[in-house]
Amino acid sequence: MSLPTRTSDFVEEHAAVAERFAIAVASCDLSVPVPACPRWSTYDLVVHLGNVHAWAATIVETGSRAAEQNDAPSSRRPRVVAEWYAGKAEDLHEVLRAADPARPCWNFAGVDLTTRFWPRRQTHETWMHLVDLDQAARRTTELPPALSTDGIAEVLEVFLPRMHARGYAADLTAPLTIRTLDTDHVWTLQPRADGPPLIAVRTEPGADLVEGAAADIWQLLWKRAAAPGSPVVGTQRRAAPPLPPAAVTYVGNTDRIAAFFASALTP
Repeated sequence: MSLPTRTSDFVEEHAAVAERFAIAVASCDLSVPVPACPRWSTYDLVVHLGNVHAWAATIVETGSRAAEQNDAPSSRRPRVVAEWYAGKAEDLHEVLRAADPARPCWNFAGVDLTTRFWPRRQTHETWMHLVDLDQAARRTTELPPALSTDGIAEVLEVFLPRMHARGYAADLTAPLTIRTLDTDHVWTLQPRADGPPLIAVRTEPGADLVEGAAADIWQLLWKRAAAPGSPVVGTQRRAAPPLPPAAVTYVGNTDRIAAFFASALTP
């Protein structure tokens, strides 16, 4: 199963998932708390994502760092909020479609400093917040396997180094292999004393192992998954469940694996 690699793929994927998000907002209770972000209501979630889209659009247009956006809908009625969000998403879509993917452009991670960074990042951001919206409504989100696999790669390539630089070192004391059973991708993380884990696209004999469907592992990395009977895990400073979700298997030293997933791997 091939992963999305072209910038145009991510531009159109973002447009599609943003449309799904807007449709879901129009029929949701905006006062319900978001399980993974317990200090947010679903209204706060939508406003956050809309402003992130506006912030990203400004960065892509200028190629430079931009101030965070702080706009808000004119009312808290679901259809008004949905229309406000859809406008932000459409503005971003137009900017991304018009941008040259190879043009130099700032990003917060300091990797791939071109415009092509942003369609991928905004696509994954929107999918994960759709998971949040669905969890608040007690729905299950069907995440595309290939896109989920790339989402795992993004966490390992972009967010592990970023979180390390921010002072949140991953708790990794032995090699750990992550394998997606549905898309047949594998990464092995090697611990380093002086930096974030080294990532190799290969297996490592004797390494601890996490395996399961790409969507389940992606959500686990973002702390959007929980063990059976456990609440959804929230922000980076809250511990992950000691056991994996039902669809994910830990092989090897389960305490070491759980400690890694309890780390602040993403913002």
